[in-house]
Amino acid sequence: MTPDAPPPDAPPVETAAGVALTPTSWWLVVDTASPRLSLALLRGHELQAQWGVRSLHPSAHRVVADIAYLLERTGLRPKDLAALGALIGPGSFTGIRVGLAAVKGLAQPLNCPIATATTLEVLADAVLPLQQPTTVVVLNVSHRREVHGQAFSAGPDAEPRTLTAALTGEVHTVLEQLFRHIPKDCPRLLTGDALALLDDSNVSAFVGDLPRIAPPPWLAAVAASRLAARLAAGVTCDAKTLTACYARAALPTG
Repeated sequence: MTPDAPPPDAPPVETAAGVALTPTSWWLVVDTASPRLSLALLRGHELQAQWGVRSLHPSAHRVVADIAYLLERTGLRPKDLAALGALIGPGSFTGIRVGLAAVKGLAQPLNCPIATATTLEVLADAVLPLQQPTTVVVLNVSHRREVHGQAFSAGPDAEPRTLTAALTGEVHTVLEQLFRHIPKDCPRLLTGDALALLDDSNVSAFVGDLPRIAPPPWLAAVAASRLAARLAAGVTCDAKTLTACYARAALPTG
């Protein structure tokens, strides 16, 4: 994974001295922005343990308890962590708030760096590898029939790069806005937790027979490669500057 810059609509991050993840460096990735809360514990670049649970009503107590459980099961204490990774949204407002609060609570006394990624760019990472240059359209459930969506460019020798801003709104409106700003001569595919919404007659006619790739059940482990690259490049923040990423509203045309 190359250390690309955060997407244009993500919160700003600091550029500091990079964090060299040695084979003995322990670090933790936290995702509470997705419909399924997940944690990934790594040593260097190797996944050592992960934890996931579907949580419609995330709470700060639950997130802190799950982190403590994962660390305890692996014989670690918070002070053993050299760095943290966090998925900052877009996603559940409550999930993002309680997850980032838990990450800040861990990072502040340790004074350790935090690498961040958005849920949508990690979902775009999950479709790799690709056989040809492709536009990856990511759709995640927001609330009821609303979605978060963003388009990325990816290929055999290129990691996903943002093509559009992250948008939120009715699925048809988000798709219409995204499709207006992506190349028409490049193959497209769809991924994300909102794929089931595409079966609606109005939406299915709009997307046609574009290929769909189901998302992975847990995103924390998938995010590790991108986050490790940002740690190494010094693209990090600290507990005071860690902020969420929210999608902008997609407005109907016409």
